[in-house]
Amino acid sequence: MGSKNKTAEPPEKTGKQGIALWVVAGIVVVVVVLAISGNLPFIGSKAEGGKSFNLTGKETRPVIDAAQFTGQTRQSYAAAKKYPDAFNEVFCYCYCDQPPFHHKTLLSCFVNNHGAG
Repeated sequence: MGSKNKTAEPPEKTGKQGIALWVVAGIVVVVVVLAISGNLPFIGSKAEGGKSFNLTGKETRPVIDAAQFTGQTRQSYAAAKKYPDAFNEVFCYCYCDQPPFHHKTLLSCFVNNHGAG
């Protein structure tokens, strides 16, 4: 009986295995793009200079009344009033430490209507 010489071909990646490979490839591409752009999440940026841990000064002005707002804005102002020490330990990443605002910490956003929008 003559047997044909067939070379074994690897099985095709289909179904869940193929989808998993595409997901992993997609994640790798996203991470590479973020790394190249310098926007990796949860990694300190050199541009920030670690400001969230090296604050200069604290906010001493009182938080304004949350009742004048609605929804999430009201909740944010209420949280700032309830936990001012925590807000005073966080750098505000909306760059309101720059002119014209010169805020000291995240709490500074809630001493007027700046935090509302």
